[in-house]
Amino acid sequence: MKIDTHSPGPGESDTIGSKGGRSMGDGPTEGPGGESNGIKYSPGMTLPTCLYCPNPGYTDEARESKLQGMMTLAVLVGPDGRASDIRVARGLGMGLDDRAREAVRTWRFAPARDPARHPVATWITIEVVFRLF
Repeated sequence: MKIDTHSPGPGESDTIGSKGGRSMGDGPTEGPGGESNGIKYSPGMTLPTCLYCPNPGYTDEARESKLQGMMTLAVLVGPDGRASDIRVARGLGMGLDDRAREAVRTWRFAPARDPARHPVATWITIEVVFRLF
């Protein structure tokens, strides 16, 4: 922690990121992980919360291979509470990446809100776990 800024991160600013600027991530731009969405985090902001989140289904190929694991998606949740951009950050393959993308596209979120309580678009990270029972 820097003594002069009371920064919890090793970066050059007073945020938790490891890079310069006002980023909560490690990327060169503003936003989580350096993903810029034009919205800077500030005290009083809230993150999106999932209201309707059905699990994705398995593909036959993944089930036959007994593939299990976790994948990570970067999702832009719009002010309307819908996922507008879904990117696979770490996938599993065998069609599970597409199944997860399709499922998250149907999810409904309570959108992030700025300090004035207005809904705003923001990037979030979603971990999808595929487990055979």
